[in-house]
Amino acid sequence: MPDLVILDLEWNSVFSRRKKGYINEIIEFGAVRVDDGMHVIDRFSCFVRPQVTKRLNSVTTGLTHITDDALTEAATFMRVVSRFRRWAGESVIGTWGSGDILTLIENCRYFAGDGRVPFLFRYADIQAYTESMLQKGGSEQLGLTAAAELLGIDPADFDHHRALDDSVLSAAVLEKFYTLESFEPFVQVCDEEFYRRITFKTAYINDPANPLVKPEYLRFTCERCGAEAKRTGRWNSLGRTMRASFLCPRCGYRFSAQVRVKLRYEGVSVNRKTAPLPVIEPPREAAPGPVGGMELEITDGVGLLRFPAWKSLPVVHCFSTRLGGVSRNEFAAMNLGFNRGDGDANVTENFSRFAAALGVPMEKITAGKQDHRTVVLRVTEADAGAGLWKAPLAESVDGLVTDAPGLPLLVYAADCVPLYFYDPAHRAIGLSHAGWRGTAAGMAKATVEKMKEEFGTDPRELFAAIGPSIGPECFEVDAPCAEEFLRLPGSEDFVFPKEGGKYLVDLWACNRAFLLSSGVLPEHITLGNVCTSKNSDLVFSHRVTRGKRGSNCAVLMLPEAK
Repeated sequence: MPDLVILDLEWNSVFSRRKKGYINEIIEFGAVRVDDGMHVIDRFSCFVRPQVTKRLNSVTTGLTHITDDALTEAATFMRVVSRFRRWAGESVIGTWGSGDILTLIENCRYFAGDGRVPFLFRYADIQAYTESMLQKGGSEQLGLTAAAELLGIDPADFDHHRALDDSVLSAAVLEKFYTLESFEPFVQVCDEEFYRRITFKTAYINDPANPLVKPEYLRFTCERCGAEAKRTGRWNSLGRTMRASFLCPRCGYRFSAQVRVKLRYEGVSVNRKTAPLPVIEPPREAAPGPVGGMELEITDGVGLLRFPAWKSLPVVHCFSTRLGGVSRNEFAAMNLGFNRGDGDANVTENFSRFAAALGVPMEKITAGKQDHRTVVLRVTEADAGAGLWKAPLAESVDGLVTDAPGLPLLVYAADCVPLYFYDPAHRAIGLSHAGWRGTAAGMAKATVEKMKEEFGTDPRELFAAIGPSIGPECFEVDAPCAEEFLRLPGSEDFVFPKEGGKYLVDLWACNRAFLLSSGVLPEHITLGNVCTSKNSDLVFSHRVTRGKRGSNCAVLMLPEAK
């Protein structure tokens, strides 16, 4: 086999008036020639003077640290190509992934009118070869830095996003496992078919009427009894997929089907999936009484869950239920989420009824913009209504604290954990949303720390309550999710292995552990013990209904002095 040259390019994405679109204009060539042991025996490094535009964009400069001044005396693209061809000869050209070759083809077509690369006779995709040797093939491609780290190479020894250094790093990766016999199958002759193949753009077909979508792609049998299922609605295009609902006429099993048709150079590939349709129960009959460790109260038909242990505390608190609203279908009846697909008029009316039943000023209810992190923000009277009736206070807020009387705090939760806090010494409150990510990241501790910072809260005097969420018997997760909890101290108390690589995670116990580690006394921690999954006819559960639901919320307020 001829010598192997490993090439890497840096480019600048710019708008071309001639092309009337963007082009990745190459600004640097970096390459190494290696021997059979993947040792570097020669190097090539050359800047390319921009011709489409004379200025680099800020992203390119930030990544590469190449400046406009460094390129002013450089040669043009075609001159650098000519130099590189003389240097590389007829060597096999290898790059990390096909992106560099596609950019070369684009630049050759733009500057020379010919999409063929003058020095490309035989080509190897080093990324594909590495993934094969490390058995890392999958939906996500293996990056050069990640590959180096897997092999015990420190990428910090190389100047990442500079062409020559990335070429040297690629050679260091290859040195760990390269053999001529394993590499040769990845070397391609750069003939017409090669160019057709590498420039072919994969497309997704999401129109059931397209002639490439064969009728058998859209037919499904019941996975329970084997009978042919009947489609109960039209095919809908959603992103790259087509989706429809099906019913088995024999056993009555209802399921959704998803079909993804991908047009590749080799032909059409089809991926089909099914999932049971959620069973959405109507709200239960309104009947006050105990639910888990909480009490269901009915006020003017509106259901409110409260902690009996907090009745003596001078705070207004509750967790909303599905009872007493005007919404219908999957939103029935007390949906308090504007972004679920329910009508805004319904949600507004629900809020009016909910606020009246709870005895809080509707127009002052204040919420954060939740994104499953551990950001906690202090709010004041000036912030009243933010996140609900006014613009959100920040892009990421999953916890709120305040000492302002008459300011209701709100967090949304439908399987995630709402956490309530009350500091009697400083008359301050906190309310936080802890999804599984927030729970594992220590949202409970973050809220305690914020209250210490803002109000001087002593954790030993703090009262905390863990509200309704998916319970320990229902929160089944796979290994990647479980690993986030297994690395926590005392994880044996809230992570329990199951068969098939699954785990049960007790979010209540995990949050309680964080509260205890923050200094909150065990006798000051109240557990609601209400599982949203088991009580999906009382409160909305995201898992039970597979996302077809309304929104619950937790509310906490300091009453105004009378």
